[in-house]
Amino acid sequence: MEEIIALLNSESPADAIPVLTAGGKDNEEIESYREEYHENKRDKRETQIGKTQVDKSVGSGQLKKRVPAVRIPIPFQQKISTTATAFEIGEPITLKASTKNKLVDEITRLWRSNRVDSLLQKLILLKKTETQSALLFYIKDIKPQNWLNKMFGVNEKKDIKCKILESKNGKMTPTFDAFGDMKYFTWEFTVIGQNKKEEKNVFVYDEEFLYHFKQVDGDFILEPKKPHGFKKIPIVYFEQEAPEWKPVQEMIDRIETTLSKLSASNDYSGHPILLLYGDVSGAPDKDEDGKAFRIDMKKDEDGKWVHGDVKFATYDQAPESIKLELEYLEKYIYSLSSTPDISFDSLSGIGAISGIAIRLMFLDAVIKAKMNEGENRTSIERIINLFMAGTITTTATKLSSESRETYFTVQFNSIIPNDLKETVETLSRAVESGILSVKAAVQSLDMTEDLEDELEELLKDRDNKAEKTPADPPTAE
Repeated sequence: MEEIIALLNSESPADAIPVLTAGGKDNEEIESYREEYHENKRDKRETQIGKTQVDKSVGSGQLKKRVPAVRIPIPFQQKISTTATAFEIGEPITLKASTKNKLVDEITRLWRSNRVDSLLQKLILLKKTETQSALLFYIKDIKPQNWLNKMFGVNEKKDIKCKILESKNGKMTPTFDAFGDMKYFTWEFTVIGQNKKEEKNVFVYDEEFLYHFKQVDGDFILEPKKPHGFKKIPIVYFEQEAPEWKPVQEMIDRIETTLSKLSASNDYSGHPILLLYGDVSGAPDKDEDGKAFRIDMKKDEDGKWVHGDVKFATYDQAPESIKLELEYLEKYIYSLSSTPDISFDSLSGIGAISGIAIRLMFLDAVIKAKMNEGENRTSIERIINLFMAGTITTTATKLSSESRETYFTVQFNSIIPNDLKETVETLSRAVESGILSVKAAVQSLDMTEDLEDELEELLKDRDNKAEKTPADPPTAE
């Protein structure tokens, strides 16, 4: 790290760029993941239909023609990645503050105004499909007398904004120290300048400054460094080693190849072929009712009657083994990627079942989401910390004193539908039996943002009911 610091502050700061970008992911490999996911391209691996299904030439001379191979991609990659993302972050998370103050209100406003719940879904989906993504934080000036100013809370001149960085727009490279802490983040990108020519840029972030390099005549020139206003690297980086479908990619390749070969076979022999034997005439039109052929009969040299015949050529061997292979491949693709098959055909016959049974049905996907919850929680907490750092450092410094007592806990919510009736009945019985407090029951339902206000309303409702209930008449002794 000392080498990078020395280079950035030397007379040739651009010499730091190769050092900072040496450990980045291969953008060509990421591009292949993107094409496989978005464009259904299947020509990267030897087992994919782009390689196994080869076009053929038939005939010769003037009759020679090219017959394209049947290639049927099945977008399991999308199914696996989007379902995993939905189980992890499909339902907006709940932020619970340690106290009530203006800083909490500001962080809550920033979360909503930047639509962070939606950004998280895209960031995690990008991570699962392209193996990396990042969220960049920056300070934006607020125009004076803007009618939107009332939405900026305590801010008067500046606000905090977020932007997703993805590999199709540039190359991102984090630099970590020996303990896994990010010390630098480099973002290389190209824009079209005023002269309609490409201009290469490199942004380097450290804990305090933004170093902006512009390429001029082939050389990178460092502009005056600027404080970015966060006192932390304003980046949340999301990363995993391989795309989400990696454990089952060979099975996906095989099921696509098998289905493509089966479809090609059906093109060749799946439709009936009419075979005519001997002298046959009077073939009926395809739309004619009461179809009939005229078959001539005659005697052979031995005096026996002989005649032609009409038959359809059919494929007598049903492809049971192919059907069995396709079924097992689909089963193991879903199972080994922890992706529930939630198609209409799979769920249409389950009938009315309890909430616990529903959760058991999706337990495999839930386990997978839980295993990633710790990493997701760390990323979300970093987002909150960056909002807080930018607020107390730049946009609303007067709130810095409140930061000492302010922190948030993150609650992940499930996309699996709840049986509200069953939950309410269970909690009601628990309260009546004395093993659960009303406060804990209301908190478990999680149907209100402010628990204390809801409990006050419950007390008021109980008092109002007591006042309206007539007192029991005195009993005569």
